[in-house]
Amino acid sequence: MMKKIFTLVLVMAAVLVNAQSIKVFYQGSELNSQDTVFLPSNNNGEDVDAFFGYQNTTNDDISYKVRKEVIFKDEDADMMFCIGNCYIGNESAELMMEPNQSVSDQDPLALHIIYSGPDSPAFVKYTLFRTDTETEDAFSFYAAYGTATGVREADMVKSLRAYPNPAVRNVTIEYTAPANNASLVIKNLTGREVYRVSVGTAGAKQVDLTSMSPGVYFYGIEADGKMVCTKKLLIK
Repeated sequence: MMKKIFTLVLVMAAVLVNAQSIKVFYQGSELNSQDTVFLPSNNNGEDVDAFFGYQNTTNDDISYKVRKEVIFKDEDADMMFCIGNCYIGNESAELMMEPNQSVSDQDPLALHIIYSGPDSPAFVKYTLFRTDTETEDAFSFYAAYGTATGVREADMVKSLRAYPNPAVRNVTIEYTAPANNASLVIKNLTGREVYRVSVGTAGAKQVDLTSMSPGVYFYGIEADGKMVCTKKLLIK
């Protein structure tokens, strides 16, 4: 009996440790950490804006920050974000949220991300994190700019997958592309292209990874010079 109670306590403790203090919402829907939001890189010559709400899910006051990490972009493109104040750098000032406080995407404290530049692909990571438990309790999502037409985004996301992931020596990538002139592309964290192959409108490719160093990569479908869909690949 005591063993069962002890096991239950350990399980509950693990749940509490892994529970995230911050939830993030986009267009009324809750995101999962590590989700990708797909956005155009051109809005008839105007900046591309996106607004995110979020919530403190705890019963405590928490201090938090936002961090921006540009994975890749055109050298002429600029990314800025606002959360109360606007920042061209990579990290916000420290902010506070009350217990269970929700911030809507219409609130002055909403997370507002802005793309300004040419009609070209870009990939940016945003992380909301508690300043006292940064590594254990952070919420990240990716903004992928540059969307091709033809296949609906939802279908692209569902059909693009890599397995096994994490991968060691080989990975198989299944895909759906919007046109026959598309390419399957893999890039490293600095945005350097490490693999490219022309693909048809649907299929699967087995990729030899032995020439790639262990780490985090991003794979996706490129059509008409734009990244249509991008996902993360871990190589061990």
